[in-house]
Amino acid sequence: MKKIKEINTRKTIEKPGITIKDLGGFHPNPDEAKWPIGSIFENEGKRLYDLVRKEKPLLIVEIGGYVGCSTSWMAKAIRDNKKGKIISIDNQAHGGKWSLIPKELKQFVTYVSEDCFTCKVPENIDMLFEDGMHTYGFTQKVIERFPAKIVVCHDYMHWDCQNTVAHDFDKVLGKPNEIFFEKPSDCGLAIKYVR
Repeated sequence: MKKIKEINTRKTIEKPGITIKDLGGFHPNPDEAKWPIGSIFENEGKRLYDLVRKEKPLLIVEIGGYVGCSTSWMAKAIRDNKKGKIISIDNQAHGGKWSLIPKELKQFVTYVSEDCFTCKVPENIDMLFEDGMHTYGFTQKVIERFPAKIVVCHDYMHWDCQNTVAHDFDKVLGKPNEIFFEKPSDCGLAIKYVR
């Protein structure tokens, strides 16, 4: 009996690496939370991802990287766009250098562990993501110090940030072009196209 040579017809599938399903976010239900309190919610991360994919910013400056949830969502979009970088500034980065960012996304991020009001301001900022201190005047100073074509602020709709984040955002930029505010988040993203 002749031996029939077996031919492998399956194509080699490249491992996709981290996907948006892997990233997650904070959730009030601990069983659903992939990131600690203080991180953005998963649906906010998806909105950030979609924004970066669509607008294709070459330089994103993030103020308030915390442990890296929002950084990870934007870095994933930059990786998928095959261009761009993030400068993440946080003088209180927990766990050292945004410790929870997936390893394969870290190459798209430059970490700056300094005060955002004394560090060097990069030129040609395409997008600013602000999620720093929620004290009166902080958001205004950040927006004025880091001029960008697109400005996104987290916690715009949070009940205790109406007199700080929302007030400062509106004072400098006027009302947002979009307010992304969906449950389970109680924070919200304000998005303004400044161009």
